[in-house]
Amino acid sequence: MNQLAKRRWIFSPITSWQARRLSRLTGIDHNAAWVKLRTATHPDEAVAYAKPLLDSPDSTGR
Repeated sequence: MNQLAKRRWIFSPITSWQARRLSRLTGIDHNAAWVKLRTATHPDEAVAYAKPLLDSPDSTGR
């Protein structure tokens, strides 16, 4: 588990748990699922860190 994933589990365990479930159900990357859930529940954070992750080519779903 990388450093970012560890921090996410510590600081936002509910979002991380929901992202884990979403990732399993849809097959998308865990990081992309986390960003989608986090920006849906906290839209004010979308500009700060989610836009670069959503724009990356490896965050697309299957």
